[in-house]
Amino acid sequence: LKKVRRKIRNKQSAQDSRRRKKEYLDGLESRAAACSALNQELRKKVQELEKSNGSLLRQLQALIKETSTKPAQTGTCVLV
Repeated sequence: LKKVRRKIRNKQSAQDSRRRKKEYLDGLESRAAACSALNQELRKKVQELEKSNGSLLRQLQALIKETSTKPAQTGTCVLV
């Protein structure tokens, strides 16, 4: 009788262990999928920001070039 009970408990324990392992792996897989999706979104954002940064850099360089080629203007200030 003791052996039968022990076998039943062992079988139940093994089933619980397999169930917990499956739940754990399913959780890891879903987390990995969520992280991959987030990573993809962040990569797109980085590309957009790099593109925007390059555009702003070109505009800045054009402004610097434009202001450095113009002669300095002198102005008169009147105090009242």
